Amino acid sequence: MNRKTKGAISVGAGAILLLGGMGSYALWSDEEDVAGDAITTGDFGLNCPAGTWTDVSGDVPVVAIDTTTDLMVPGDTWEYSANCTVTATGKNMKAELSVTGVGTGSTTPSTTYVTTTTQVAGGTPNTPVVVTNGQVLAVTVTVAFSSTTPDTEFTNGTINVSGMKIALNQVRP
Repeated sequence: MNRKTKGAISVGAGAILLLGGMGSYALWSDEEDVAGDAITTGDFGLNCPAGTWTDVSGDVPVVAIDTTTDLMVPGDTWEYSANCTVTATGKNMKAELSVTGVGTGSTTPSTTYVTTTTQVAGGTPNTPVVVTNGQVLAVTVTVAFSSTTPDTEFTNGTINVSGMKIALNQVRP
């Protein structure tokens, strides 16, 4: 065989090998569109307008409190309250609402003198509650300074509420 023939055979063999790597050769083929549209995700969020602090000690009139200027003393019970609206749309969507961060960074020497209670929508204190889309929830956080605090214990102390957060977390049903 001459060189040109050998070259032509080599090129033909290479083309066959390349075509063989692409799968089998078929004369007929078909494809079908799948019925459907774009997949859209749900929405998730929480809207809590500014809440208010009030003195709910029971032995004094209920009055508004400014946590930056008013000073708490033994026997005081102060309460934060806000109405929060939940956005939780989508299939299989549920969420829990809770309050975190009360007392973080406080100089509270012991929970003997200061206690905090969180209540969401009248539920069990200090327990997250399951929520649904559009639900408006009353959130309250109560901080109580015990009237039995001895001597000058916890004077000039700090109960940090600046780190308080109302948290919404998705949970599976």
